Amino acid sequence: MIVTYIYSNRKENWKSVDWRCITPARAINKTGKHKANLVDICSLGKCNGDFEDTCSRSDIIIIHKDLYGQVLSSIQHWKAHDKVVIADFDKAYDLTQMSLNEHEFWFSGVHRYENLDGDIITEEIDPNPLTQFKWGLRLVDAATVSSLRLVEDWQSFTSVYRVPNYIDLKRYLDIRSEKHEGINIGWDGAGCDVQGLVESGVLSALSRVCLQRLNVKVVVFNNESIYKALRVPAEQKGYFPVRNIDIGIAPLAGCYDKRISWERVLEYLVMKIPWAASEGPPYYAMRTYGWMVNDTQNAWERVLFDMVDHLSDYKLEASGEPYIFGISQGIEENIENVLSIYSMIINNALN
Repeated sequence: MIVTYIYSNRKENWKSVDWRCITPARAINKTGKHKANLVDICSLGKCNGDFEDTCSRSDIIIIHKDLYGQVLSSIQHWKAHDKVVIADFDKAYDLTQMSLNEHEFWFSGVHRYENLDGDIITEEIDPNPLTQFKWGLRLVDAATVSSLRLVEDWQSFTSVYRVPNYIDLKRYLDIRSEKHEGINIGWDGAGCDVQGLVESGVLSALSRVCLQRLNVKVVVFNNESIYKALRVPAEQKGYFPVRNIDIGIAPLAGCYDKRISWERVLEYLVMKIPWAASEGPPYYAMRTYGWMVNDTQNAWERVLFDMVDHLSDYKLEASGEPYIFGISQGIEENIENVLSIYSMIINNALN
């Protein structure tokens, strides 16, 4: 099978592109039996002979996220040439909160972003991308998404299949936390909404924990707004990557977050980091391997105090069954599952 991933080049999408396109493409090529191509979406409309040749040789073309503009006419072009085309996405774009930067893009069609070359680009899209996204879903042969909630949300538009975010284990297995004093509690804040975190009670709980446990530092990464919103002393907060935390958290806020994928907790599992997460669908499959918390300040406080005060016990537990489950979700161990879904879509489309 030859698979071609067409990915978004917007810098803000890069983590999603990595999980949904780059990681599976690498695993597909490693099988030696199949081939995967990665193509920047900007190649569309540039009379690029290599791009056209790549698509013409593909058994399935996978468009990541950006179903708008010239992409829609390209879908029609490929399908007219008997190509199977699917959409792939991992967020609830129709539920994007107004406080998130992407809201203006999806609902208003105005977006200013930095591309991978560092250039600032302004787009004005009419009709808005969300409207065109729905049009695109009716054009493609199927869609693959990262969560069951997204399957339920979009199945009236096209056939939708869940392809979880499997993890590239090689990136994590050799990671060692830098030596530090005290206990770091933190998370990757990419895509998190500050107001939602306030309503969940987790920010207030973190303030309380820091007040009563002076050896605790709150660490956040990829979201300066959350860092600024943390009401803890300057010496008790930091802005650096997840690998340097002792306790990982995964707060959820609202309907949008209930449709995200599980990668935040999956990263904790393979790095043997004890964790606590908001009670919600993204992490149900992992609930026996960590703490699931009702979103109230008191609930978060109770769990975090217990984890801080008994951290050595939690670390020992994290190196057992949680770790084993985490590494079982490696991309190389599961790439045949992904390819079987692609094969099913191809068979359904061509028969």
